[in-house]
Amino acid sequence: MLEESMPEQLIVIGAATPTIIRVIDDLNEAEGERFHIVGFLDNAFAALGNHFYGFEILGGFETIERYDVNRVVLINTIAGSVKRRVETTEYFLARGYGFTNIVHPKVNMKYVKIGTGNLIYENALVHPFVEIGNHCVISSNSGIAHDSIIGNYCFIGPASYICGKVSVADNVFIGSGAIILPRLEIGKGALIGAGSLVNKSVAKGRRVVNGMAGSR
Repeated sequence: MLEESMPEQLIVIGAATPTIIRVIDDLNEAEGERFHIVGFLDNAFAALGNHFYGFEILGGFETIERYDVNRVVLINTIAGSVKRRVETTEYFLARGYGFTNIVHPKVNMKYVKIGTGNLIYENALVHPFVEIGNHCVISSNSGIAHDSIIGNYCFIGPASYICGKVSVADNVFIGSGAIILPRLEIGKGALIGAGSLVNKSVAKGRRVVNGMAGSR
């Protein structure tokens, strides 16, 4: 008789989005109790209270040291600021903790290359031969078309769409409803504002807002 595998013990960084709970529920229903949510870590825990939608807020980030690095995995839900996402992720990596991918079970990831620490919400569309780096957030109802490359620590906002053969460098923020046309390059640290239509490649660190724009 085969033993049932134990669910991974998951600690969630950031107590701000209840959607992560539903994604975990859906994963567990589809894959047989893959994750157990130990609780949430948030440096604003004093103002948030003891629980987040029924799950314990364990404390601030330093609370992680109570947990064995070999017995828990992490996912970072912080998405409003790429800088904060990088800083918080690196805080835990420096202490030896590992991250896992959380991908909604209905997102087809066949022929997709993906790193670790990524969070992909329900109804995202990821076409074949897309490459996704580490620690990205791919929001609900967003799309990444074929042969596109997404770097590390990128945020792809809800209902945004990246057309085919686009290259997105590290630390890029793409706001809700933005569209990036095919075969463009988005430079490291660029910010694409909500609703923008990007029709030219975007230089490193550049902000693109208010509709059709893009610049080298």
